[in-house]
Amino acid sequence: KRISSKKESKSQSESVKKGHNDKQKNELKCLECEYSSRSVMGWHTHLRTKHSTTPSLAGCILRCECGNESVSFQHSLKCDISNVTVIRTGDGTFRRFTDLAVANIPCIYPQCETYPKTATGYTWHLEKHHKSTLMANDIYLMCSCGLKVRSNNDRAHGKECDRRSYTLHRIDEE
Repeated sequence: KRISSKKESKSQSESVKKGHNDKQKNELKCLECEYSSRSVMGWHTHLRTKHSTTPSLAGCILRCECGNESVSFQHSLKCDISNVTVIRTGDGTFRRFTDLAVANIPCIYPQCETYPKTATGYTWHLEKHHKSTLMANDIYLMCSCGLKVRSNNDRAHGKECDRRSYTLHRIDEE
């Protein structure tokens, strides 16, 4: 079995151009309400917009008849079989974004009232809103999984990391 959670190598539009589509033979049922869809993307959108969650947080995976297990919709775009079933994983806990601990760290600029929710979001905020970087300010973020985030390119988080628990450190404290 192959479990994938990262973006697949082909883009969605390339896969669709090659004749694959997202329509399933069976309906994908939401494990929290009466919603069902024949589209994996539609099911993903439903989880995100109606329940404020993702398949990983909701405690479920998508199992294809080909044997692939995934939390992404990308497989359904490239698989010739592409008949997916929603399977509950773990203890069956249906978590939402609001259930996650979020770092309560303000932006380093005193005039800014932003509290980015993730380490990656923090680096993005500095770049887009302040035209600055962590390194330019001699700081880094320590993620709860142990990764030191110094730029927006640092994405090698641990497998179970929620990327929402981090602390701010000065580089001279290393």
